[in-house]
Amino acid sequence: MASRLPDTAPRRVPRQQRGRRRVERLLQAAEREIARAGYDAATMSAIAHRAGSCVGSLYQFFPNKEALVEALRASYLEEHAKFWNGLQRRLPAMSVEQLVNQLLDFPIAFVGKHPAFLPLLDLPPTAHSLRRRTVIRDRIADALRTARPQHGPAGLARTAAVVQQVVRSCLTLYGQAEGENQKTIVGEFRTMLSGYLRARLGEPGAERRLSGRRSRGKQPLGA
Repeated sequence: MASRLPDTAPRRVPRQQRGRRRVERLLQAAEREIARAGYDAATMSAIAHRAGSCVGSLYQFFPNKEALVEALRASYLEEHAKFWNGLQRRLPAMSVEQLVNQLLDFPIAFVGKHPAFLPLLDLPPTAHSLRRRTVIRDRIADALRTARPQHGPAGLARTAAVVQQVVRSCLTLYGQAEGENQKTIVGEFRTMLSGYLRARLGEPGAERRLSGRRSRGKQPLGA
């Protein structure tokens, strides 16, 4: 008989500002506790204690740790969306290096801001996590399409999938390293991703410059 999957829906969604602030404190406490102890060792009691609350208050909003983590991951996805929305206007003029910097610098800064992100990244995939990865991949594809609109959507979708996997691998190795080794790892991935995207996308205006050179090359002598 198949085991029943845990309920990941919140038990109660607060409507008032006071309740929303309580949930925010609980999520922050969960993030700190998971970063300290790891996902498996973090308990609802420890999270409530870190939030300065009783465990019963925590259970008022979340039926289990899975639901708490799902809410935390949803907040991560919202922050990810704000980043890409703010980036759209600047994308068409970006060089490949500038685009790569955005693709890597934001997640690295995100890891520093949200210390539970890496421990949660290594959890086995669920239906929710697979959906989130699809959303993020689609956002990367949209960004690439905005940066280089001359490329077809099918090719950009494949490129976005590769970029997503490269960034994920970078974060995994970054989390395992310390000090200067972290900077070195990010630099290596920056070089790799720059080479890949330059081959796939080219620089902004490259096709127009090439077309211009061809036109000048066809001019008759003495023109």
